[in-house]
Amino acid sequence: MVEELTKSAFIRFNFKVDVSIRIGSGDFSYAATSVCVLDFVLMLHAARVTLRKGRLAVFELSVRQDEWHFMRDKELSRLSTRYATREGWRFRSAEGHFLADAFDNLVMQSLRDALALISSRQPATRRNPYLQILASIGFDAA
Repeated sequence: MVEELTKSAFIRFNFKVDVSIRIGSGDFSYAATSVCVLDFVLMLHAARVTLRKGRLAVFELSVRQDEWHFMRDKELSRLSTRYATREGWRFRSAEGHFLADAFDNLVMQSLRDALALISSRQPATRRNPYLQILASIGFDAA
C-alpha cells in the first residue's frame, strides 16, 4: 500500500519518470531517464546545499553510476555529467550554465511538482507519513 511506503521506497523504487532538463544549450535528459522523481529532486537539493558552502558538488542518483557535477563560480554555476566506461570516467559533451538564484527556485519548484505528480498518480499517497512531512516542512524532512 502506498500509504505505508518508506522514504527509501520512494527514492529507490517508486514513481519513476523521464526528467527533461535543459540548461542553455546543454540537454541532460539522457542522464535522467526512468529515475525516481524524489531521488532526482533530493539530488538537486543536495547540490544546492553543497554549493552554498563550496564550489563543487558531485552526486549520483541512488541507482545510477552517472555523476552530476555542479560547479559554482560567484553568481554563475555550471552543470556537467560524466559516466563510467571500462577505460574510466568520461564527461559528456553537454554543459549548462545557470544563475544560483534560478537554481534555488528550480529546486524548490521541483519538490512541489514532484509531490503534486505523485499525489495525482496515486491519491492515497496523500496519507503517506513521509510525503506528508516532506510537503509540510520541505527538504528538512529529507
